[in-house]
Amino acid sequence: MVPGRRSKTDVQRLQTEATTIGVDDRNLIVCSQLLLTMFLWGLAWPVGRLLATNLPPVSIAVLRYSIVVPVLFGILKVKGQSVRVERKWIVNFIVMGLFSTTLYQIFFLYGVRYAAASDDSLVIGIGPVLIAIMASFVLNERLTKTKGLGFISGLAGIGVISLLSPNTDVLNRPLGISLVFGGAIAYAIYTVTLRRFVAANRADNTVSAPSSLALLAWISLFGWLFLIPLSLLEAPWTYSWGPLSWLGILYLALLSTVVGYFFYVEGVSKIGAGRAAIFGNLVPVFGVMTSVLLLGESLSPWHGVSFLLILTGVVLVNRQKKVQQTPMDQR
Repeated sequence: MVPGRRSKTDVQRLQTEATTIGVDDRNLIVCSQLLLTMFLWGLAWPVGRLLATNLPPVSIAVLRYSIVVPVLFGILKVKGQSVRVERKWIVNFIVMGLFSTTLYQIFFLYGVRYAAASDDSLVIGIGPVLIAIMASFVLNERLTKTKGLGFISGLAGIGVISLLSPNTDVLNRPLGISLVFGGAIAYAIYTVTLRRFVAANRADNTVSAPSSLALLAWISLFGWLFLIPLSLLEAPWTYSWGPLSWLGILYLALLSTVVGYFFYVEGVSKIGAGRAAIFGNLVPVFGVMTSVLLLGESLSPWHGVSFLLILTGVVLVNRQKKVQQTPMDQR
């Protein structure tokens, strides 16, 4: 070989190494974005409690989505994506908006008003357990003994933090935790409904399915419309909305909702839904940490016990029996 020249094999090897490094760098960026997203979602719990303690909870949600909805539709327009909605989709959008935005926001903000944010952020971690159980009935997925054990473990985790939390200086801890649990149920119903909607549209070749961004925009819009009349009952104009209040609302709207959504969707598209979902287990961790640091809430070993029980439940309901792979599966 002539000195200074590389063989074809060497060039191919270098190209492969460069590609591998590029993929690793991209994965590192995606994982960093997902980690940031979980932090933003965890921080939403103490921010929500700071707001809901002295301000009307439903009105907070209305103001939050009065920012979110125009931003989402604005991004759709900038990206050149269609905002057209089929008439047959509207009922699904209304139902999903009612559960994912209207009811979830009410449960979330009233929950953090009555109970500690650190306790509430643990309870919401049972969401994947509830989704798996509901999917067994609604989507005809198999309900196994392992899933049943996972459900029991998750409920045990909620029971531990409900009875043994050191955060006793709250308005009504059992009520607050029950409300957040209701929020988890509402979001699980939304998720199962969304899965069924997406599956039905994939099977229907007559129309193109809406993008995930268009879905979020329309669902947020309909959920927001349900919140507005409920907000009027709170007479929000009688409250004092200071600069810190608006800062908190902007945080929930732009960082927790819009930025968090885009980072999570990008993570799902780059590393897959399964791997991206693993990061979701960090939300309660960041929720507890930020609540302790920002609100001075108490931390005890019972928080760890509750988290481990709920996490065990999540692992169990998502556990699948190993099946022997055929050569076609090994790709």
